[in-house]
Amino acid sequence: MLESPMIPRISRRVLLLAALALAVPSLAATLPMLLPVASADPVLQPSGVLQLEARAGAEVVPDRTVATLAAVAQGSDIARLNAQVAKSLDEALRRARAAPGVQAATGSVGTAPRWRDSGGTMRQDGWTVTAVLTLRAADPQALSGLLGELGGSLQLQSVQAEMSAAQRQHELDQLSARAIAAFRARAQAAARDFGYAGYTLGQVQLSGLQGSEPQPRPLLRQMLNAQPMAQPAIAVQPAGQEVGVSVSGTVQLVR
Repeated sequence: MLESPMIPRISRRVLLLAALALAVPSLAATLPMLLPVASADPVLQPSGVLQLEARAGAEVVPDRTVATLAAVAQGSDIARLNAQVAKSLDEALRRARAAPGVQAATGSVGTAPRWRDSGGTMRQDGWTVTAVLTLRAADPQALSGLLGELGGSLQLQSVQAEMSAAQRQHELDQLSARAIAAFRARAQAAARDFGYAGYTLGQVQLSGLQGSEPQPRPLLRQMLNAQPMAQPAIAVQPAGQEVGVSVSGTVQLVR
């Protein structure tokens, strides 16, 4: 076929490219789409990490007994009631401070309206004035006799056993050492059972002395709000209570 001299060379190139476009399938249809590939290396999670807890406990007898008494007066004349309560409290405080081995301290003083039912309607009928006296003693027997003496003028509100600061610190030191030893023993046993050579400590928490709060004596609860009355010595004997210390945290097992 003779090339026509009338067709410019650049036009022949355009015609050739157009023919190829019709004859050859589209590259977009034949080549696969390239997608981003996720990393083949996942984030390594820690292995051989254990969460452990250990506790050490003991039954101890608190070394102090605490009794709370109240001077109570009721009536319509507040000034007279305040004077009556102050006199009763001062006399009780004097007798308490004279008792060997007893620590005495005054507490809160409060005034509250007294109400009565008048034909189905509650009406104020005077006032109630209350003043608190707190007694502490390491010897329960010393406190027993004093409570009997003061029962004629004061109301017994509660009797509790509590640990002194020195006793709490002693028990905390002893039980903390035992709890830590138990935690280490558990960690070493777990490492051995899982086939590891040992462990290293992670984050560890050591609690305070648990169960050392003052404990009320249930047998004396019925005496709350009792009317003052002369009575013999009240038997006071603190019972043992359970205290403990716990250790919790993580360990990393090592080969």
